[in-house]
Amino acid sequence: MAKKITVKSGQLPPEIATEDFILVGQLAGRKSYDKYLRKNFEKYTGKYVLATEKELNTTYADTEKYRFVMDYNRESRSIMVNGQFSEATSYRYYILDRKENKKYTRKSGSGQFSKEIEAYLKAIELTRKK
Repeated sequence: MAKKITVKSGQLPPEIATEDFILVGQLAGRKSYDKYLRKNFEKYTGKYVLATEKELNTTYADTEKYRFVMDYNRESRSIMVNGQFSEATSYRYYILDRKENKKYTRKSGSGQFSKEIEAYLKAIELTRKK
């Protein structure tokens, strides 16, 4: 999955390949989600901080120093299973370039947010190390 997440596919900012940067992982304030975010970022070898939305606008407000933020959009849709409607939730991750105010969004989403976080971070690692 990580090999499909590239600058060329429009899912990563081109500057990630050339600039030294601190990636900000945005905490959601939900224990289960934040636990997996922390776990996956611990394996990431680049510079990073984890921050709440409030901290992003205060402590980490410098868009030059903390340019790239990894976050997600939560998407819900109704699906029919065995004749019954059920709601399915997926997470579509993106990198926000705060300096340029531009989002680089994943082409697909998934309900398995830990695997999505892991894949996005691996893709960033692969791009940084080229």
